[in-house]
Amino acid sequence: MRVAIGIIVLAAALGAVKLWTSGATSDWVSTGVMVGAGLGVVAVAWIVGLWLRNRQRRRLMDTRDSALW
Repeated sequence: MRVAIGIIVLAAALGAVKLWTSGATSDWVSTGVMVGAGLGVVAVAWIVGLWLRNRQRRRLMDTRDSALW
């Protein structure tokens, strides 16, 4: 799962760099897109991290519950 997150982050960064260097848009639009993409990537990574942590916690609790019986 971490590899998939790394690939997504890398693809977003490469896309942002391509947009930044293309010069097709004005500077403020390009900056806004860069900031929005960065915040979006951070938000997605944060949500996936929380999901993985909760999944691991559930597995641990299931293991403990089954060990008691």
